[in-house]
Amino acid sequence: MSAGQICTLPRQCRLRKADEFRAALRNRVVYESLSLRLYIKPVDLEYARIGLIVAKKIERKAVKRNRIKRLIREAFRRHRQVLRGLDCVVQLRHSVGLLDSPRIYREAVMLFNKAANQL
Repeated sequence: MSAGQICTLPRQCRLRKADEFRAALRNRVVYESLSLRLYIKPVDLEYARIGLIVAKKIERKAVKRNRIKRLIREAFRRHRQVLRGLDCVVQLRHSVGLLDSPRIYREAVMLFNKAANQL
């Protein structure tokens, strides 16, 4: 990868419709960490997809919500090859501080690896 190249998560790798979220949440395969909850659902796709739930009720400030979502998306982007064929919905369980960014990233990676190893 060159210095000017931007790494982004392709649009096809994101859950966008309410039905897609509902299907993953209803499947009830859940992995939890201190701050995050991961719901997964196996699908017949060659790639993994992610959806994020960071409620305003839990994290009031938009800056913090957006930071958390960026961290989780980056962890997913780097580990999506091991999650091939899964729909993942990550939900924030409780409020976190801005200084907890490395911990949130580590928890997301740990949950993704746990899900990949179990299926």
